[in-house]
Amino acid sequence: MNSAYINSIGKFLPGKPISNDQIEDYLGKIGGQASKARHRILQSNGIQQRYYALDRQQNTTYLNSQMAASAVRDALLKMNLEPTAVDLLACATSWSDLLIPGFGSMVHGELPEFFSLEVTSNQGVCCAGIAALKYAASQVELGKKQVAVAVASELASRLFKHTHFEAQSRFKDGGEKLPFDTEFLRWMLSDGAGSFLIQNQPRTDNISLKIEWIELVSHANAYPLCMYAGTEDETGQKSWMDYPSYADAAATGAINLRQNIRGLDDVIKLGVEGWLKLIESRRVEPKEIDWLLCHYSSHFFRGKIVELLQKADCMIPQEKWFTNLYTRGNTGCASIYLMLEELFYSGKLRSGQKIFCFVPESGRYTTAYMMLSVVEASTVAFSRPTEQYNSLQDSNSTQEINFLHPNSLSLNQQREEDIQFASVNFSQGSIQAEQPNSVASDLLRQLAQVWLEFEHQLRSVPIVRKLHRGAFTLEDYKALLRNLRPQVVEGARWIARAASNMTDFKLRSTFIGHAQDEHRDYQMLERNYVSVGGALEEIVEAQKNIGSEALSAFIFHQASRENPVDLIGSMFIIEGLGNQLAAQWASLIQKTLGLQDDQVSFLAYHGANDQSHINKLQSIINADWMTAEICSRIVKTSKVTARLYQLQLEEIK
Repeated sequence: MNSAYINSIGKFLPGKPISNDQIEDYLGKIGGQASKARHRILQSNGIQQRYYALDRQQNTTYLNSQMAASAVRDALLKMNLEPTAVDLLACATSWSDLLIPGFGSMVHGELPEFFSLEVTSNQGVCCAGIAALKYAASQVELGKKQVAVAVASELASRLFKHTHFEAQSRFKDGGEKLPFDTEFLRWMLSDGAGSFLIQNQPRTDNISLKIEWIELVSHANAYPLCMYAGTEDETGQKSWMDYPSYADAAATGAINLRQNIRGLDDVIKLGVEGWLKLIESRRVEPKEIDWLLCHYSSHFFRGKIVELLQKADCMIPQEKWFTNLYTRGNTGCASIYLMLEELFYSGKLRSGQKIFCFVPESGRYTTAYMMLSVVEASTVAFSRPTEQYNSLQDSNSTQEINFLHPNSLSLNQQREEDIQFASVNFSQGSIQAEQPNSVASDLLRQLAQVWLEFEHQLRSVPIVRKLHRGAFTLEDYKALLRNLRPQVVEGARWIARAASNMTDFKLRSTFIGHAQDEHRDYQMLERNYVSVGGALEEIVEAQKNIGSEALSAFIFHQASRENPVDLIGSMFIIEGLGNQLAAQWASLIQKTLGLQDDQVSFLAYHGANDQSHINKLQSIINADWMTAEICSRIVKTSKVTARLYQLQLEEIK
């Protein structure tokens, strides 16, 4: 069994700190009236400032998933670790931006620099962050994952905008006052995100936190709701979805976030009770604790915890307590992350110190406990001691992409599954051998992997990302066409040059036919450009970007060699993009920009017709002269072409 170490901690706090006097400037005054309970609640909780992902007009400045992604990046940056090294992302929040899909998927979507990887979503209240950490740490301990990230993020402020409550008729125009269980939380919660980077060895250049153990205990079987949303009372028997309409549910306040403050004493008692059980089992020895990080939501509850511990004669001296509640606010499941982040970089930690973390959750009475120990920088060089990882380090340069992508290891080990997977992903556009031999099967499998990697990476390219997000503009479309034109113009030329250097006449004929099909495609592209307001001379005279220059130079160099059969790899990528993605892009562009069919005809045409070009490669795959050495050249050329094509798109500004 491995150990799990927190080697870096990231954070994200939106905007500038907001003082108590500014809160209503951001959340707004309900019915234009200042709150009478605000001062009393703030005095009790002791919070002096907090952060909101809202501006003074109550506009959201960051999505919850964006805050989480920023915290993840901060953790990686602090350790100078490549995002592609991460092979697990465990995410937590109380209230995601969307009902579906899971929060983890939304956070991963905000991290285009990551590869495909395992993602989990933990939804709850304050303990959700510990649950995410426990899963991530356990996977590292089991040796299932090498580099994991756990992230917790909360965006509570937008739940408390005055307009939400004013939409409920009873609170309009100075009518009824907000129930205390709703208004209480309005002055308690704030926004922020934190992340932990977890590995199976400590850092060699800084301190690390070894995760000794984590405990999570739910008492929901015996207690009702305490903190909740989506129902009108703690029985939880009528969901907001059970109302005749969503508007009815909102109007009655069923979507309001509430806290049954009468149940908070029980939350603290249950938490301390579990703490005492840990002491009885000798898992916690108060005298050995150097730091206590306790997530109490209000200074008021600190006194309650102290009182109970003193009665049990197991009090940890208060000079060992650490919190940033008063300066960061109560950020729910992200609070323990943000506390540890500040302590971790404070310079106060010393090797061998023990940190005990205690997180009581009021949602339906859950408590989390965690023991950490401080580890000094090791003199042993950091490594990832797995046979699979080491074998990748020893592999040749054609395996570089897989080296950066831990999840590709499993693909390399399952050849039959890969071939089937490729067939699914390339349906209506796949190269499939009629009677596959071992060489052809290997080539199919490797080309499928290259394509899948290429397609995944394309989604992170800014202009493609904008297209999928609905943020694509007419100027983006014109820029795309301008930058694609050089490659389209030169396509027939390099294919013809390659044909002239072929000694196999059948293959030469295939390439010449392909060049004939391609040689006038650029005219269709130019017509599309002019139809959306571009000038013909503008696109004709446009210079190649860096990626286009590199792609052109590489392909013409290959085409000038004797028997350049490896250019099948280039054709596979370029024609595959036309067949697999061009029609999809055409549809998205047309929908986003409201264009006519004849304004996206270039992309639409290639989506429909490049299948015939791919089919021409069918006989080549099964040719008698196809050897393992030729296959290796084809695969390498496909990888280079994919990377340079991606660079071409990345350079579109």
